[in-house]
Amino acid sequence: MVYAGALFADACLKGLNGVPDVEECSYVQSTITELPFFASKVRLGKNGVEDVLDLGPLSDFEKEGLEALKPKLKSFIEKGVKFANQ
Repeated sequence: MVYAGALFADACLKGLNGVPDVEECSYVQSTITELPFFASKVRLGKNGVEDVLDLGPLSDFEKEGLEALKPKLKSFIEKGVKFANQ
């Protein structure tokens, strides 16, 4: 976890310093699914997250897995949003 955090922090600093094409995975608010938040590859820049990249091509197996997980992910998101708003 610490190593992943260090890699993400390094990517953020590179993006904020203007290094082009810095991409990293992050849990962000997005519209790539109908869920309000999703873990996605993002492009970082001087303004933080500049683009949320789409999922790309998924196999049928991956599509089925994603659809099966969405209800559980939605409940986790709702719980997190409720907690954050308290």
